Amino acid sequence: MKLLSAVVILAVVALIGSRLTFLNRRLPMGIRHILFTGTEYIFLGVLLGRMGLNILDPETLLKLDSFLLFSLAWIGFLFGLQFEVRLLKNLPKSYFSITAIQSGITFLIVGGGIYHLMTLFFDLPGYIIIPSAITLGATASCTAQSAIAIVNKNYRIKNRGLLDLIRYISSVDGLFALIFFALALSIYPYGTSTIASGWLVSLKWLGISILIGVVPGVVLIFLSRIKFEQQEYMLYLIGTILFCGGMAQQLFCSPLISGMVCGVVTANLCRHRLRALQVAVQAEKSIYILLLLMIGALWQFRLDISLVIGVCYFLIRMAGKLSGGIAATKIFRPQYSVPSHVGLGLVSEGGLVVAIIINFRFLYPSIADSLTTIVVLSVFASELISPRLILSLFKKDEIELKSRF
Repeated sequence: MKLLSAVVILAVVALIGSRLTFLNRRLPMGIRHILFTGTEYIFLGVLLGRMGLNILDPETLLKLDSFLLFSLAWIGFLFGLQFEVRLLKNLPKSYFSITAIQSGITFLIVGGGIYHLMTLFFDLPGYIIIPSAITLGATASCTAQSAIAIVNKNYRIKNRGLLDLIRYISSVDGLFALIFFALALSIYPYGTSTIASGWLVSLKWLGISILIGVVPGVVLIFLSRIKFEQQEYMLYLIGTILFCGGMAQQLFCSPLISGMVCGVVTANLCRHRLRALQVAVQAEKSIYILLLLMIGALWQFRLDISLVIGVCYFLIRMAGKLSGGIAATKIFRPQYSVPSHVGLGLVSEGGLVVAIIINFRFLYPSIADSLTTIVVLSVFASELISPRLILSLFKKDEIELKSRF
């Protein structure tokens, strides 16, 4: 009965939340952005979890693992669908190089900094600290598009080149975040505590993760060649992603990464890519809300050193974004005005960060609560300030507030 009640509550909140919008201009823009991105659902999940009403207790959450696996694979699939090589080739090649440099520098600065902090404050073995630090470096390197969307909705920006560059980076740097996350999981694959057999085991794990994404993608492509109704195609899609996520979990791989591979295969080889994208986007917000609720319910907050590391993570991430932006735009200089602090326009985090942390929980539960605390603090602070930081990149004569009516 408790499981049924939990499923109903999650479904109702996700369904209603996906249809709400919080863009009232009478609220401060940072608060609007927090509500727009749904960050508040993390705290609703806390209320429903073991720190609150205990509706989503550990036993119930364990039974809901299949929902999480499907959601992670779905998020990965949706992300992979964006990478159609034919379309990406039409964009300036320097944009991809700028994104790669910016993401890489942020990853190195944050991953290295967090590793030293963890070795200093956590009494944990290296096979837990190393993947944890790399994972936090991965989450730091990606950027959410929501802050740019809310700024674009409220202001007319004359420097479109700079706005397009920021929008491009925020849509592509998640690819590098998932690559870094795959690196974190491949170093100690299958839950081993040693890097046994050298790099062959890691390469085997990566190969299996890719294969788990490729096979369902190929199956979906063949299913797409027959005549079908929209409802039938949705059923094909759900079955494919569910198989991908379940198989990844059974083989100690990442449903998020395998789902992304499946999405990339579908985007580039399936003639019904746009239909798949339409179906995936329609369910995106509901699934994202579900992930936020679940991470809140799973989270066991404690007043410990994780709070200090969370503050340090936020500050190091800001430094990493700033340094990465400076280096990238110095090496590949755009033809339009780009301020030196362009990296500060990329501090917004989002759904992919939450998905990475939830995926990490499956393999490293012993440190999962600490990483959740670190990331939740950073997400809340980043979403609060990111719209104003984006506006700070543009000169006063490049910004015009849109009419309120």
